[in-house]
Amino acid sequence: MPGKKRQKPQSPAKLMSALARRGPHRVLRGDLGIVGTPGVVYTPAGGSRLPAIAFGHGWMTSPDRYKDLCQHLASWGIVVAVPAGQRGVLASDDALAADLRSALSIVTRVPLGFGDITVDPRKIGFAGHGFGGAAAIIAAAPGRLHGQDHLPVRGVAALFPAPTTAALLPAARRVAAPGLLVSAIGELDSIDSNALPLAQTYGSDLGDDSAPVVLRIPPAASSRGLVEHRSIKALLGSNGADKKTHSAVRAMLTGFFLHTLDEDEQYAAFADADTVLGKVPAVDLDDPPEIQDKIAKLLGAKERKRRRAAGPVPAGAPNVVVPDTIE
Repeated sequence: MPGKKRQKPQSPAKLMSALARRGPHRVLRGDLGIVGTPGVVYTPAGGSRLPAIAFGHGWMTSPDRYKDLCQHLASWGIVVAVPAGQRGVLASDDALAADLRSALSIVTRVPLGFGDITVDPRKIGFAGHGFGGAAAIIAAAPGRLHGQDHLPVRGVAALFPAPTTAALLPAARRVAAPGLLVSAIGELDSIDSNALPLAQTYGSDLGDDSAPVVLRIPPAASSRGLVEHRSIKALLGSNGADKKTHSAVRAMLTGFFLHTLDEDEQYAAFADADTVLGKVPAVDLDDPPEIQDKIAKLLGAKERKRRRAAGPVPAGAPNVVVPDTIE
């Protein structure tokens, strides 16, 4: 009897399109406060030994602003715990990092849903946005944080990470898990974002054993565009976030964690710095785009636009053009 016909692998562009849509699972929402930690948890409606992440919110931003993003991940089979602490003006990045560890430890030990949903403690990771992205990196670094032990995570994602304290870059140097950093072309290294320095130092203390890291720049994306805002448009299915930013981020985040946590090779491209995901390129960390001076940007100077080369671009020419979109 002939075997099953092997399906042709989908292109990265098709995978991005598929993962931007809601996954096959119904989603449940629970309260982490029941077990002593303020926050929420999103899970698929069923499953055992599932992958899980803890997600860090932005500075002075409610976890509710990431509801659709977390539900999207859960619909693809990933449990998402979102601690709700550290939302004041003087919030601490390492305290939020400790909360991320605590929340992730809880969901790996406690049955979820109606008692039939469990998490595999080997399939865990951290993610976060802005201030929470910095906390995710700190949480992934070795060492104890406010009484919380280090967790052996398989993946770390920082979405438009913000420069928080002097502890951030040293922590990034010691992270051993594969990393995904997402930024905007004008926010690679600025007053309120430091994705490029983080990516360049990520895992550097580990030498040849350093984990792979990829920095991606979705076209027309912005940090503010990821945050959801509830309004009258919610009746029409809108979450108030920028559609392009939210769509690209949820697809990249889903594919990255399905590969790194669940070891699904179908999504290996999402952790590969040499692969363009549809229209989302990766930054060459050895030859990054030209960065505008931070002070000039603070004073309102506009980014200088690069001109296209008049003739064919030589194969070895670095960064001749930084396009708004990649076809």
